[in-house]
This record gives sequence, structure tokens and C-alpha cells, in this order.
Amino acid sequence: MNAENSIASETADFKPARYSFPDAAVPQSVLRDLTRIYSYDRRRDVPIVSSGGDWVIAEYFVAGSHVPTSRFRLLGKQVQRQEQLDRTGRAVRIIAIGWTRPSTAEDDETADMSKLGEHPVWIRVFKVSPAGKKSLVALAWRRQGFTAAPAIYDEPDDKSLMFGLPDGTVKWHTKAEFLKAQDIDLNARRLLGGAASTAKSPADF
Repeated sequence: MNAENSIASETADFKPARYSFPDAAVPQSVLRDLTRIYSYDRRRDVPIVSSGGDWVIAEYFVAGSHVPTSRFRLLGKQVQRQEQLDRTGRAVRIIAIGWTRPSTAEDDETADMSKLGEHPVWIRVFKVSPAGKKSLVALAWRRQGFTAAPAIYDEPDDKSLMFGLPDGTVKWHTKAEFLKAQDIDLNARRLLGGAASTAKSPADF
């Protein structure tokens, strides 16, 4: 493992990577020369913790490139985070999924689910500047607070959500409109290959 085919671990070593080829037929002969896998479109899953498991950073690469076109943080099939990348692989937008406070203006997570407030937020969209500064530009929030604290990734009823801007302005009337406008892929279809693409750069706010 090296910097081109894996991610540094907690001990500065490299974590084991798992490759799959959802949009390509790969001959078994590549096992005799693993560098040949880079000649194919491929998905790479790297465990977030070195012990492995299905909590991973998943990325999609086109043939001949070490620059990802898509990146997700997944727990099994559940998308926890999506990064929209430019052609250099830099994140230009981050979609953070999971219940948090409406006042949260940075890319972090709320540890105490009992303090979500009157309008808990389910999806946050951050624009990332070239310097790495994150700015909240869009979000999906709950119309009413919870009577009992949810788990951070408990999925809501779509009808309970509103979609708009950080100042509380409702800009999109349906979940489908919101997801399309922000190019959000809640099913990580870009990892299947055919839909892999660089970020579409939704309109600035």
C-alpha cells in the first residue's frame, strides 16, 4: 500500500484497500500484476478504522487515473457524507447527513441528540473554498422538534422536512428538487461507474 492506492492510518501506515469494478470486466490475470487494476474504472473502499468493517471511505476512479471523481463516507450502504470533487480531486462541496442543531455552521456533528432544538437539521451542504474554509449554503431541516431524541442517522419522513437556506428561507418545495439542485446522491450511485462525474457546481447562494 502507498499514497496512490490507499489512505494513511492512525499510525501513519497505510490501510488495506478493497477494489471492485462495477462498470468493467477485469480478467483474473491482473492478479499476477496488481498495478494493472489502474487500467480499469474502479471503486476503492478503505476502512475508516484500521480494524476494518463496513464503515469506509468509498471513491470512484476512472481508468488510468489516481484522482477520484466521487467520494463518500458509508456505513454499509448508508451514505453519511458525500464530497463533490473538482477535476483535481479537491472537495468543493460537502454534504453532511445526520441530525444536528440548526445553529451548526461548521462541518461537525452533534454528540448530544437531546439538544437538537426546535428545527433539527438532517442534511447540510457546505461550499469549500480553495483555502479549505467551509460555508453552509443549503440544508434540510425538520418542521418540528423531536419529542424523543433520535439516533444521529435515523432517517426522517420526507414530509416532515423543509429545504432551503441557512437564514430559514424555504427555496425548494420537495426533497427531489433539493437533491437535484445540490447534486446530492443519497444512494451513492456514482460508485456504480456509469454515473461517476465531477461536481456540477450548483449555483452559489
